[in-house]
Amino acid sequence: MRSLTYVSFAALLVLKIILVSLYIFRAELYPVLWVTNAIAAEQKTTAEVKTDPPAVVQEDKTIDLAVLLQKKGELKAQEEDLKAIREEIDIKMEKLTKLRAEIKNDLARKETIDGQRLKHLVKAYSAMKPQSAAEVIGKLDKNFAVELLSQMKGETVGSILSFLDREKAARIVEGLAQK
Repeated sequence: MRSLTYVSFAALLVLKIILVSLYIFRAELYPVLWVTNAIAAEQKTTAEVKTDPPAVVQEDKTIDLAVLLQKKGELKAQEEDLKAIREEIDIKMEKLTKLRAEIKNDLARKETIDGQRLKHLVKAYSAMKPQSAAEVIGKLDKNFAVELLSQMKGETVGSILSFLDREKAARIVEGLAQK
């Protein structure tokens, strides 16, 4: 969203530069480039100059100036709109940053609580008789059983695995080896 705002702002700046360039180009070079008889026009006598109505040229410049001022006003309005949008985006980005920090804190807190629960379960299963622990661990999900057994002492794990079904014990041992 931020890049869209920057692109819009850049487009408005380019448009402003083009409009100003066109105005300068037309105001300064219009008589030289578009008058068909530029040399003949320069050789007019003072009597001919007095009879030419200069109001037409001034009227064109006034109209061009009015259009340019109108465009300038429109550009300023669009620039103000872009500033308001930018401020709104900045506020939303700050809110998102705060929300991200809160989520990270919540995840860290959850991981801490989960770690404490896992330690509690490790102590409980370690205190059980190996045969009883094997019956319960045999019913657990393989990934959770691997996580649980990886926290236990090697002697306890060995005695529990000896009471497990061979296939289940083999899958758990593979998981322990990968971890």
